[in-house]
Amino acid sequence: MKRTQYNNLILSYAKALFYVSKSKSSTIRKEVKFLLNFLKNQRDVFMYLSSPMISLSHKKEVIFSINEDLSRNLVKFIMVTFANRRSSLLLLILEKFLNLIRENENELEVTIKSAKALKKTDIKIITESLSFLGKIVKVDNVVDPSILGGFIVRYGFNLIDASLKSYLDRLVSLSKMEILKIGNCI
Repeated sequence: MKRTQYNNLILSYAKALFYVSKSKSSTIRKEVKFLLNFLKNQRDVFMYLSSPMISLSHKKEVIFSINEDLSRNLVKFIMVTFANRRSSLLLLILEKFLNLIRENENELEVTIKSAKALKKTDIKIITESLSFLGKIVKVDNVVDPSILGGFIVRYGFNLIDASLKSYLDRLVSLSKMEILKIGNCI
């Protein structure tokens, strides 16, 4: 299967769960987070559930043994995923579902790259200045000494580069252009 087909398949399942859970999105969201965390930490359980040799009824029993209070729609969705032999994609589908929920509620996960670890007050100032973008629900501070100073903010596919390295790179580029202009005039 090609990568785009694979991604489209994951997105299709995630959208299906998103639309089914629209009225109870906060409840399903909590359940999906719990289930996703559990299955990531208990790889043997996930491997068992992914096995085509295990019957659907046994898989359903395992799901209920993980959490007997899971909503009916989520359990039905998981069982359809298993019945369609897509259990190996379940973790990716659940992660994509959470991304759809975040997008729908205009929530952002932000990564701030800086030359050294930022203080909480600095992170707060940066995130408050970005509040016009949406509700920031998660912030990761990644240390990268190569940027020399300042910071780079990444959210989704967007980037805000306020690093000293990029500033110096632009300055060098402008200097080269000016030198070329002067050289052409002489």
